[in-house]
Amino acid sequence: MAARANGLTLLELLVVVAVTAVLLTLGVPAFMGALERVRVHGAFSALTTSLAHARLSAVSRRITVGVCPSRDGRQCRKDLIWDQGWITFIDRARNGVPAGTDAILQHATPDLSGISVRSTVGRHLVRYQPSGFSAGSNVTLRICRLGDHRELGRVVVNNGGRARSERPTRLQECAPEP
Repeated sequence: MAARANGLTLLELLVVVAVTAVLLTLGVPAFMGALERVRVHGAFSALTTSLAHARLSAVSRRITVGVCPSRDGRQCRKDLIWDQGWITFIDRARNGVPAGTDAILQHATPDLSGISVRSTVGRHLVRYQPSGFSAGSNVTLRICRLGDHRELGRVVVNNGGRARSERPTRLQECAPEP
């Protein structure tokens, strides 16, 4: 009697490759959507946490505290781009910039791959007064998908200093890039 060789036939191998291809075709887009949702949730969480920390610091220290976008974690950007992170800092001089590295309370750099965060035109800084109020006008931080520029959500800070997050019920286009 002839011994049967262990292994796969060509037909069995082709079936395994076909099933794997179908599973990957169905699974990868779902995984990418889940990954985007995790990043958006991370952006919401990081932004609202930093804003709450700034407000609490302003009230407890009885001093003006700012939150602004930052590339390097030491200086504020003067544009509306928050993608590379932001800093929370003591603003003793009320000039919208940290006086030095000792004035920086927090440097946030969440993973924002595939999404962008932009603030309201003219509002690159959120400043909290010792009362906890955010003087000036409301500021909106829009979280958008790169590529098709669809808005995925926003964090809004009102004049009272309260930050709230909003998720759109339907995807809408983000404002054009500055």
